[in-house]
Amino acid sequence: MKVSFVFDDGFAESCLKVADIYEARGLGATFAVLVNHEGFMPDFPKGDMKLWNELIARGHVVHPHGWDHSDLITIAHQDACDSIERCLAYFEKHLTGFVAKQSMYHFTYNRSTPELESFALEKVRAIRATGRAGQVSDGCNELEVIKNGRYQCFWHGPEYCDEAVMEALSHAKNVQADHFMVMLHGLDGEGWGPMKSETLERILDQMMADDSMRYDDLSGKGRV
Repeated sequence: MKVSFVFDDGFAESCLKVADIYEARGLGATFAVLVNHEGFMPDFPKGDMKLWNELIARGHVVHPHGWDHSDLITIAHQDACDSIERCLAYFEKHLTGFVAKQSMYHFTYNRSTPELESFALEKVRAIRATGRAGQVSDGCNELEVIKNGRYQCFWHGPEYCDEAVMEALSHAKNVQADHFMVMLHGLDGEGWGPMKSETLERILDQMMADDSMRYDDLSGKGRV
């Protein structure tokens, strides 16, 4: 079973902690970040393209999460499409090595429409969304769905997500999911639904010691 964690929204302090934890284990972390975070959770500083390029140079993966944190299903379809294109164009201009067609687009709030998903999949390799309602899934992705470039994920909040994520991972292993994905945010009290650093370390160590699980950084390059 492949396992992927995606750290949304680009909380700067947490991203640096995550990077250190992953690097200590020879892994690359995956971040889904915004271009413009003005007004979004202002109490928590966010990173910028300088930081994202530094993390890429260190072996991590950075994917687009949106031009800003607007809920795209609440605005006109064309405006939502324009927002996606604007985001991807900015990433291609400012993020080292970024190629939209090789990347994954992570919808804000995990909300989307069939039309927006089809539009995005013309631009990128894969998307992460759970439909118009943006409901939490069990994070278990079947191979046939993945082949179509569509992923769903598990998440938990606004309180700490540690126990819930561990239970979801155990469930995914029991049902022998092809690919288990979790959406995370910050560490140690930063952001929505945070996780404790020691929990992340423990989960990664357990996965690395379990031959039935393989960590996937979602780079699309087969890196583990």
